Amino acid sequence: MPDWSIRIIPNPSQIAGRPVLLVPDLVDALPGDPLQVQEDDLVSWNNETGQPYQPWPTDALGKLRPVGGKTPPPAPQPFPQPFPTLFLTNMVRPNRSSSPAYDVVMPQTGNVIFYCLIDANGNPTQVRGQIIVSAIPAALNVPSIGS
Repeated sequence: MPDWSIRIIPNPSQIAGRPVLLVPDLVDALPGDPLQVQEDDLVSWNNETGQPYQPWPTDALGKLRPVGGKTPPPAPQPFPQPFPTLFLTNMVRPNRSSSPAYDVVMPQTGNVIFYCLIDANGNPTQVRGQIIVSAIPAALNVPSIGS
């Protein structure tokens, strides 16, 4: 189960009213690129800005989805353990990494987890991201040598 990181970086040009950009922490990744993972991988967000942000699940059109009956919760209240379905992580403090890491599950429909960032006041931003999930490959029944 690999660990992955998505960087939250300042957007110096504020393109499309987005104060920050999401970039998978991979060589040659560009802002807005989706992160490709498998089920049970761990994903964290590395906030490289001076403002807190929290990843929040959305549908494909960017509409916030409820998590634990809330859309979104008043910041900065974290959820008690165990975390509700679709919960990605707590508010990510400035210049810190997220905690806990998100343990990837396959979405109920499709294979893409859509999300946005919410600000310290619980307001959604225009910053959107995607995590593309693939199933864990089935184990092969390989005969042992000499059998």
